[in-house]
Amino acid sequence: MPAATSPRAVDREEDLALLKSLWKEIKNGLRRGKRVIGEEIRSYPTPIPRCDAQFNHLYEQQARLARELDRIAALAEKSLKREDYIGLIEGFIASAPYADDAAERRLRSRLKSELSEVGK
Repeated sequence: MPAATSPRAVDREEDLALLKSLWKEIKNGLRRGKRVIGEEIRSYPTPIPRCDAQFNHLYEQQARLARELDRIAALAEKSLKREDYIGLIEGFIASAPYADDAAERRLRSRLKSELSEVGK
């Protein structure tokens, strides 16, 4: 006879599944952002002067995304708990934007809303 699972345990499991999904969405968004910026850099008109502020901004955005993706890759090797996911998602929401686009702003807004629904 299967053991009964408490409603609270089921809620926590559902929360964990949602948190994992949100975290995966963040990772995919960061990867997509890095790809888009990489394409912009590759298609940037040459020659590129060293003082080109727009190019330097793109390059710094790409480097910041690469650092964050490296940090995320290191986390993938760890066994994350529900509280870890909440902290990571809250950290992403609170961090400075990685790109100047509406898609990231919408993602952050939606994450904030969905995270508030997760029972703490």
